[in-house]
Amino acid sequence: MVSQDNRLMASPLDRSLDRPLTDLVQSKPYGVSPGQTTNIRDYIFVILKRKWLILSLMLVVTSLVTIQMFRSPSIYEGKTEIRIEPKPRSVLATKEVVIQNSGIDPTFIGTQLKLLQNPGLARQVVLTLELQNNPSFLGGQAQAGFFSSLRSIFSRERKPKVASPAVKSDIPVVSEDTLQPLTDEQLTQLEPYEDAITLGETVTPIEKTNLIEIRFQHTDPLLAQKVTNAIAEVFISNNVERANTGSEKARNDLAQQIAALQRKVRDTTDKQLSFAQAKGIPITNEPGTNVEVKRLMELSTQLLEAQAERKNNQALWDSAREAKDPFSVPEVQSSEYVRGLRDNLSALKQTRDALITTYTAEWPEVQKIEAQIKPREKELERVVAEILNGVKVRYQSSLAKEQMLNKTYQDQRGTTTQQTRDQIELLGITQGLEADKQYLGVLTQRSLELEATKGSMERTSDISVSSYSRLPKVPIAPQRLRNIIIAFILSLVAGIGLAFLLDFLDDTVNSMEDVDRYIHLPALALIPASKGDKARLIGMPAGPAAPGASNALALVDDARSPVAEAYRHLRTSLLLSSAGQPPKTILVTSSQPSEGKTTTAINTAFMLAQTGAEVLIIDCDLRRPRLHAHFEVSNTVGLTNWLSGEKNIDALIQSYDKRANLKLLTSGPVPPNPAELLGSDEMRKLLALLSERFTHIIIDSPPAISFTDASILSTMVDGVVLIVHGGKSSRAVVRRARQQLLDVGANIFGVVLNNVKLESQQDYYYAGYYGYYSNHYYSEDEDGKPDDAPAPTR
Repeated sequence: MVSQDNRLMASPLDRSLDRPLTDLVQSKPYGVSPGQTTNIRDYIFVILKRKWLILSLMLVVTSLVTIQMFRSPSIYEGKTEIRIEPKPRSVLATKEVVIQNSGIDPTFIGTQLKLLQNPGLARQVVLTLELQNNPSFLGGQAQAGFFSSLRSIFSRERKPKVASPAVKSDIPVVSEDTLQPLTDEQLTQLEPYEDAITLGETVTPIEKTNLIEIRFQHTDPLLAQKVTNAIAEVFISNNVERANTGSEKARNDLAQQIAALQRKVRDTTDKQLSFAQAKGIPITNEPGTNVEVKRLMELSTQLLEAQAERKNNQALWDSAREAKDPFSVPEVQSSEYVRGLRDNLSALKQTRDALITTYTAEWPEVQKIEAQIKPREKELERVVAEILNGVKVRYQSSLAKEQMLNKTYQDQRGTTTQQTRDQIELLGITQGLEADKQYLGVLTQRSLELEATKGSMERTSDISVSSYSRLPKVPIAPQRLRNIIIAFILSLVAGIGLAFLLDFLDDTVNSMEDVDRYIHLPALALIPASKGDKARLIGMPAGPAAPGASNALALVDDARSPVAEAYRHLRTSLLLSSAGQPPKTILVTSSQPSEGKTTTAINTAFMLAQTGAEVLIIDCDLRRPRLHAHFEVSNTVGLTNWLSGEKNIDALIQSYDKRANLKLLTSGPVPPNPAELLGSDEMRKLLALLSERFTHIIIDSPPAISFTDASILSTMVDGVVLIVHGGKSSRAVVRRARQQLLDVGANIFGVVLNNVKLESQQDYYYAGYYGYYSNHYYSEDEDGKPDDAPAPTR
């Protein structure tokens, strides 16, 4: 906000305030500047101004870090403690003297620590736990998918359901001798697993003790426990093997044979199962389990029955086909319907024959009986034919059934034969498997016998496990909450820093302080931006606009709006801008197009007219006239007609129906040479003539930077009002327009900061005044109550 009210006083412009052109590119400084005091409110404003940028950056960064944290798998750590004691003192006794070797090798502990981190030991652990066959060992380190990560954000961390006790693993340890037969290709395949163990393993000696901690980290808590215990067991086993290499040879060979035989038994078992599944035969040979044989027997029975049925039907058909009298066929004779028809025909024929003996064949009764006989004879022939055809169909059906069953039987017979051969082959596999199992039992028994005598052949080891690793329940990494909080704080700091950087690089005029600080001109008024419909330039209640309503004259319908108050403030500033008397001729211009100069000129003229003074507004923008469009009047005649020679000024001036003391002089037809017309003596004579008739003359001109029209007109008026679009106009461009006007000797009254968003404005006074207090004042009566407030009720 402007510290002094110099914009309301008539003071000549101090040309010593002009700065060199290098100042045009200076950015907005922070901190203490000459004539200003540091205010924490300025910094808070910068943060609030860019609050959405800061919040967006915080949200994006924190969300990405949160998703990444929950995509990263949880890391569990297993911990096993081993005790490494120096070897016991060796005593050499002779007849003369006893020699004790009590020295301790200073490199002993360091050597043991390096052996614990040896890649060969890691390879033994891999083979011991068969980690190369465990896809979760290396695959467990992969990150989770995006949607599973989102689910894990809102779900609780899964913990191991059952915590296994800290006991020794029952998996047999793979000795060093087992590593020798591995090929180069196999060793290369094991390298990623070895590296995973050596990188995840940490060996730390506990100070002032003989204890060493072995830690291993993995995403699977069970694997972390197993690997940690396996490292300790393999390390102890290697020390025992190195101390007893001679006595272990037989056991190692036996163990290798047992392991090979176990693999063979396992492979044979898998082969047996795969063969049985592929061939579809049962592994067991118990009676009644061979389904194919049963199916073959059933098909054989069905085929015999079909053959018997076919032969019976064939015999019936042959006899019926060869019979000379169809009524001799047994199927026809056994038909009750045929017998009934034949008996009926016989009775009718007997009656007819009796009548013929007495009467002639043309006798009506005889003819009536003849009419009954013929249909029955045809019906009898049809029924006999159907019966014979049925015998034929039964024969053909039984023949087809027999052929189908015969084909099915032959197919099943081939399947059963193949299955029998497969069963014989499976029996051979089973017998070999049983022999291997028996041999494995013999080797296992022999291994147990060797283990029973192992204690008497080995010396007591000086390395032992102090405590085995328990199943870790709580992950040690990643520290999700801490990292999310750190990301939140860093994004907040980065957002605030970015907000200050953007504000530092902002070269636009945003506040009245910027006008005073960089433009070095008085700030006449601050016009707030409309909060309603964007098509309306000044603030009005949201609602449908009337047809033909002018945006520039919207305050006529809403005189209590914050924008109307701002233009009244501008009117006061202009009336007090000149010493002695208010200015008559005022030129309204801007540095560049679309900054609201025409709207400001119209509203300023309207506000001056509200005081009762005679006001004339002239449209001197001969390149893009807009005045007639806002007032909805004709532009057929206007200023250009006067400048072209017409001297009847009253015929060119138009009235405004809503304000009688407000007159308009439109631009008229657009000329090809606007600058020459405006710079002519006729223009000066016109202004002198109009100054005698009107109290105030408001002139709307083109932008000062784009054209010379404003510079020409500025030498003919009492003063110039420079319109600046808040948050859009560049400081350098505005200062260039100011300097251009000053170079021709123009008297600049000050700057109107137009279309300023109050909610993003640092000037809290103007924001509060225009945004709340003006509406609140107009909404209350003299007693402090709203006009439409209801009466108080008890």
